[in-house]
Amino acid sequence: MADEGAARATEEEPQAEFDMEFVPHLPDGRAIVPAEREGRFVFLVATGAMTRQCFDEMLHHLQAIVGSGRWRQNWEPARPAEVEPPATVAEFGMEIRPNLPDGAAILPDEQPGRFVWLVAAGAMTRQCFDEMRGYLLHIVGSGEWTQDWSGGPSPQPGR
Repeated sequence: MADEGAARATEEEPQAEFDMEFVPHLPDGRAIVPAEREGRFVFLVATGAMTRQCFDEMLHHLQAIVGSGRWRQNWEPARPAEVEPPATVAEFGMEIRPNLPDGAAILPDEQPGRFVWLVAAGAMTRQCFDEMRGYLLHIVGSGEWTQDWSGGPSPQPGR
């Protein structure tokens, strides 16, 4: 039954894709820039803004999270006033921790209605952390990306 719901959702909505790329530099001295087109989301990361371990782990986690359908891109450019906002508005956060289990650089901590990136100290620059946090707060807070737990609990990648 949960599998049928997930299969129907996949048939009804296009599946989003996520990727990340290191680039030598970004405009205006930025550490990270989101490049988004309908269905394809890419974080461009300035070389040195995060460790290779953090980059690889974040890419792995985000591909699993987006690929599971638990986070969905709002494909509609604007919601009509008569349509209620999604009931699954999630709280988003990022926290720097002195260390993470098993030497991880970054871990997702997700529950219904809440998502927090736990980042090991030194895994990314403060500038990268602040820019990423700001952008992710924007897309979650504006409803551009929504959390969907209708198919059951989200997998915790890497655990």
